[in-house]
Amino acid sequence: MTRTASLLRLALIATLAPVTAQAQDTSVPVLDPAPQSQIDLLSREIGFGIGRTAVTSRQDGFFTGGYAAGGTADPDHVQGADYDSRGLVLGWGFGNGLSAFTGYGQGASYLDDDTHEARIRSYFLGTGYAGESHGVSYGGALYMGRTHNKLSSPASASGSTDHNGRILGLSLRGETLLREGAAPGTGIDLVMTGDVLRHATGDYDLVRKGGEIESRVTYSSAFRAELGAPMRAVGGILRPYAAYTLYSGDQDEFSYVTAAGSRKFDATDLLSEDQLALGLDYGAASGHGLGGRLEAASNFGGETALRLNLSFNF
Repeated sequence: MTRTASLLRLALIATLAPVTAQAQDTSVPVLDPAPQSQIDLLSREIGFGIGRTAVTSRQDGFFTGGYAAGGTADPDHVQGADYDSRGLVLGWGFGNGLSAFTGYGQGASYLDDDTHEARIRSYFLGTGYAGESHGVSYGGALYMGRTHNKLSSPASASGSTDHNGRILGLSLRGETLLREGAAPGTGIDLVMTGDVLRHATGDYDLVRKGGEIESRVTYSSAFRAELGAPMRAVGGILRPYAAYTLYSGDQDEFSYVTAAGSRKFDATDLLSEDQLALGLDYGAASGHGLGGRLEAASNFGGETALRLNLSFNF
């Protein structure tokens, strides 16, 4: 009889343990995941912006390029946001195809509640390589940076934070002419690009809210296919194009720790989407001077983005 009572007691403890843990978790405030997740999106935007600018602006000798972009995010079940980013790249291309560059990027996100504001900035160092083989031009850039991340909101919302992170990214590009036009460099071309980025943040406090968010890592990736029709116009090469981009990501959950206990919540998925884009490239026929790209994009959920790239090759 004693043995039976002991078994029943153990079974009761095992049954009540999850309930007790859940009850303890309810003493920890619930945080809106959307504001905390904005840094995942902004780190992707500045990282991919710097990497792609470094690849497309690269030439032998001194080169420079910049970008500006903005868009909307409207995830399911949480509030949406408007975001923007911009950056600048300065580099030097060597005759053997290698290059070295430095860059600066920053971004901001404004949530629909007009209460939360997220910001990011980072300085980058990177190296690249470019070449051509069997009619295919290719290039890549490997870069790293240290991010400075801020979230501003009152204690009644998510509080504020000011913390650092680290970015490591890779951007690749390949281009070939599918059908040659009457003039050199014109016709129908295909451009394929791929990007991957890792952003790691350490533990950080939520000022005025209390408690801290533990360290986490976010991975972002993009694969893009672009079909263009370069033609001679306006003293250079004008290239209208259409593109399809598949974005994806892997975001660690948030672990919110306070004196009363801890609570975990999933990040808002801001990194996974299919995106269609129409754009226009322009570059001098000589390859030197001012070049640019303007692009409008949208996913199947109605979220939009607008991007502008400028470069100057000496």
